[in-house]
Amino acid sequence: MKIPIVKEYGSWAVFIFSCSAGITAGLLARPWQTGKDFSLATLLTVLGLIFLINSKNPLSSVLRTGGREKEHLLWFMFFSLAGIALLIPFLTEGAKPFLVFSPLVFGYVILLSGRQEHNIFTELTGFALLTLSAPVIYFVITGELSLRLYLAVFIFFAAGVFKVKARIKKTLAYRWLMILYCAASFIVFFYYLNISAIVLLPLFENFVYVLWMRDEKLVTTGNIELLKGVVFTVLLGFFW
Repeated sequence: MKIPIVKEYGSWAVFIFSCSAGITAGLLARPWQTGKDFSLATLLTVLGLIFLINSKNPLSSVLRTGGREKEHLLWFMFFSLAGIALLIPFLTEGAKPFLVFSPLVFGYVILLSGRQEHNIFTELTGFALLTLSAPVIYFVITGELSLRLYLAVFIFFAAGVFKVKARIKKTLAYRWLMILYCAASFIVFFYYLNISAIVLLPLFENFVYVLWMRDEKLVTTGNIELLKGVVFTVLLGFFW
């Protein structure tokens, strides 16, 4: 039996970095001073999110086939129910404050049902859901919802979507779109999120890339984005 595990390594990288950002920011709040025990809840939450992420492939298959193949439906139910069960410690307190993000879930399902999986809006919505793990983990550790952390993590990793599109399309419109997005990111960080723009230093590689549009393999692009994610997560820890 073939287990439908998500094999999009870029998605897993974004998830891991988002979780790391949530843990780092949460620990910087020194939650142990309140006597709160968050270690087990954090572990269960991460595992629960992993199961929910893996529900994406069988869900896509269910939507694509109209639910005619029961195997996909069973896998979707398994991953979803297991994920929700593991998330119970988080959902006990976090279900209500995080209800504001529910339109992202419904929107993503609608886009998948329309077979728009590789549409830029679908990919951005998917990244919005993946980076949601940062405020979720932060909430488990501190008991507070941080929209500031969520926006910081999402804005950075969403730039990767624009870079990949610019790489594939190679059109002037996509190159300018990425430049404008990165420029706007620096403005939002500095003026609205009150986070040092130094955190976004890895995005300078995006500017260099679209100016010269060097030829590189997709695996090279992936490795560069991976390295940029590491640098971003470390810088966020220093300047949060």
